[in-house]
Amino acid sequence: MRPRASEAGGSRLAAAAGAGAAAAGPARLITIPFSHYCEKARWALERAGLPFREEGHPPLVHMVAARWAGGGRTVPVLVAEGEVFADSTLIVRYADRHLPAALRLVPEEAPLRAEAERLERRFDRDLGPHTRRWAYYHLLPRRELCERMLRHGVPAAERALMRSLFGPARWLMRRAMRIDPAAAARSWARIEEVFGEVQALLAGGRRYLLGERFTVADLAFAALASPVLLPAGYPVPLPALGQLPPAMREGIEQLRARPAGRFALQLYAQERARRLVPATTATRAGAAG
Repeated sequence: MRPRASEAGGSRLAAAAGAGAAAAGPARLITIPFSHYCEKARWALERAGLPFREEGHPPLVHMVAARWAGGGRTVPVLVAEGEVFADSTLIVRYADRHLPAALRLVPEEAPLRAEAERLERRFDRDLGPHTRRWAYYHLLPRRELCERMLRHGVPAAERALMRSLFGPARWLMRRAMRIDPAAAARSWARIEEVFGEVQALLAGGRRYLLGERFTVADLAFAALASPVLLPAGYPVPLPALGQLPPAMREGIEQLRARPAGRFALQLYAQERARRLVPATTATRAGAAG
């Protein structure tokens, strides 16, 4: 995930790059369906009750789709209301602006806002990349597990392409994300470090990371921890625990048993299905291919 611009600046730059991609019409969310950064954006949009059409693509193919929509090389990208939001954080802010201040993910009060945004940046930078790398390290050798994830919610032609080019695609993904045993071990250490910080924040009996209110800090932590927790309630099919390689299964069981892991699983159970504003159910493109 690249460094992000400011909310307004990032939106304007992406819109300019899109050159008409943000024409009026139903909101479109460009994703890798199982991506945890895309889940962060999806959760915020669905929580706000905003209708959108999800257009899913496999890894690598997503870069073409993101560019075509007016974004960069990464997803999620949201095209809505004449603008392009090419970052999960910008999409969360877009969802927030459709809600009353008291229900927004980013609090209005300056001290709470600053802490919520600090934690969101921390999880974006120091949790999400590492949960992704650690999960891919264990999953990429298991072609059958990867193909089950890759085929959900993407066009049939792209599913066929990934099947035929799985070997080269796997090599490119390993190279791009620097996936090797040493890097996976470093990522595991970083995951444990962030889980420890979350545990310390919850030690006083807090309901949420900032007290009694669900904020972007909670949403970002739960979504970006999902590759190492595989929570029930995740809207895209993930492998069952019993299907995983033993080392990955053992790691997930350890993290699920920690206070931070239990907290994230509880957020999925209690908050993921919450809708604050009635709206048309989001539709997802490509599922039938």
